[in-house]
Amino acid sequence: MNNFYNLIDTIKSTVEASPFNNKVTFGDITDVDVNKLTAFPLSHIIVDSVDINDRTLDFTVTVVCMDVVDVNKNQGFDDDFYGNDNVQDILNTQLSVITTLIGLLKRLDLNNSNFLRITQAVNATPFLDRFENELAGWEASMVISTVNTSTIC
Repeated sequence: MNNFYNLIDTIKSTVEASPFNNKVTFGDITDVDVNKLTAFPLSHIIVDSVDINDRTLDFTVTVVCMDVVDVNKNQGFDDDFYGNDNVQDILNTQLSVITTLIGLLKRLDLNNSNFLRITQAVNATPFLDRFENELAGWEASMVISTVNTSTIC
């Protein structure tokens, strides 16, 4: 039974393929070294829980995609709508990372011998000024189902 590895490896390889991602981490979000600026843009995978059913395992997974906010310190540069930073750019690129992952999982494009699929709508929430550094991005929680390959005997 490799359901767990199949899940996290599939998410990792899909997110790593994005041109808007530099690194993928796993585990407790507080363990991520947010001061290591060379790691950004960064995506983080958290497996929150699993519902064990007769035929499926339904993993609740949170994926956080983020980047460092870069403030333009040139005097006189301040747009009333876009401000003087790259927050909108980050929200745009990191949403692309998440929507690509979700789209592939919904369409079964990531299907292999260990079926993975999102069957419910996914809610992604933007965040600004999170963690020690000024980070912005998206956090999406999703339920990913896979075949329960465990045997009773």
